[in-house]
Amino acid sequence: MIDFELITGPNGVPIYFQRLPVNTVSMNWLVFVGSADDDQAGGHGVYHWFEHIPSRGTHKFPGGYRDTEARLVRHGGDSDAETGSTHTSFSANVPKRVWADALEVLADMVGQPLLRIDDIEAEREVILQEIGEWHSDPYHHSLCRLPGLLWPGHPLGHDQLGTAKQLRAIDANQLRHAHASGYSRNRSVLFLAGDIERQQLLEVVGGCMEQMPDHPLSERRCPANYGPLPTWQAGQTTTIHTSHADSVVYLLFPIGPLCEGITARLQWDFLEHVFSAGDLGSPLNRLVREDERLAYSPDFISTTYPDGGYAGLVTQTSAEPERVLDAFWRLIGSPELRSQQWLDYVRDTIRGSIEMHDPHACEYTDEGSASLIHYGQCITDADFATTMLGYRDRDVSLWLDALQPSAAHAIIFRGCGEQE
Repeated sequence: MIDFELITGPNGVPIYFQRLPVNTVSMNWLVFVGSADDDQAGGHGVYHWFEHIPSRGTHKFPGGYRDTEARLVRHGGDSDAETGSTHTSFSANVPKRVWADALEVLADMVGQPLLRIDDIEAEREVILQEIGEWHSDPYHHSLCRLPGLLWPGHPLGHDQLGTAKQLRAIDANQLRHAHASGYSRNRSVLFLAGDIERQQLLEVVGGCMEQMPDHPLSERRCPANYGPLPTWQAGQTTTIHTSHADSVVYLLFPIGPLCEGITARLQWDFLEHVFSAGDLGSPLNRLVREDERLAYSPDFISTTYPDGGYAGLVTQTSAEPERVLDAFWRLIGSPELRSQQWLDYVRDTIRGSIEMHDPHACEYTDEGSASLIHYGQCITDADFATTMLGYRDRDVSLWLDALQPSAAHAIIFRGCGEQE
């Protein structure tokens, strides 16, 4: 069961550690700086670079991919990085015998990328390809544009990638400034899971922490606040015309700021199961996919930050978008979602998913870090189960009843291209 111990590590860096009887050690190094910090550091997309460019060479490992990521792959391991709006994460999974070496590589990628001109120009072309791939797909294109529609002018109101034009304008000096403006020990948090002795853990982390810059930045040990979000466009439908053949339809509801407590976020997590439990047998899939054949993969999504967020239903479709919205509303009003039989099924899926958390280092660090990002704290399986399984049928019915057109913002990315 997931139950990380919080240890105050060297230089005050929090370490979330869980000892597991497995041969894999998984690590996730979080730095709480992301695309919401772009504007102050050099322009949209600037922090996304640090998901990419460290692999091309660091102070201790200057030889590019063979010296960084491939050093872990050699032992059957892997590494990854991702950029969020409020964080960047660097992760690795390796055999226990080389975990200390892997953390050293990860620390140097986080703290000391070389940012050489040739590497920057080469990676610029890679990121341009990534931007092109995202925007060539209807769903991912809509995800890139969604923040700007919901929160225009706010630091959270743009995607992580930026545009091709913005990417071409970023140079080495801007990248060096951005790294110095956002990366420091006091914005780091480390997740580790595996069969490691505590003393060895602290010694290795202490050595690796010396590779992190120690800039006088404001401390962040969880996602930061960036200020109140723009007023939610309740009761509105926004239509954006695109050149894609398919449309993408969103029916979204607001989630309040984290300062109001995590209760609302946990309620939305429960509602996600209400709509989606059972996979292809879920009410969402049965109505939208099986019965009315409107879309292949309807989904429930949620995105949250300390300042607030959204949750709701989405799908890509070749059908008329209005038919999809009508189906979403009929689903929300369905008596089945409020029935004791279905809610008991939902509780069984929640209970079972927690019981399936057998020792698995990678899954543990993924879940633990996601919890810190989503809730501002690392919630144990036991606490999560107590809350989620404590909701009454009447509670759920009231939440569903509150999902009214007057509270929703429907967004249609209407595909105007020709179907093949």
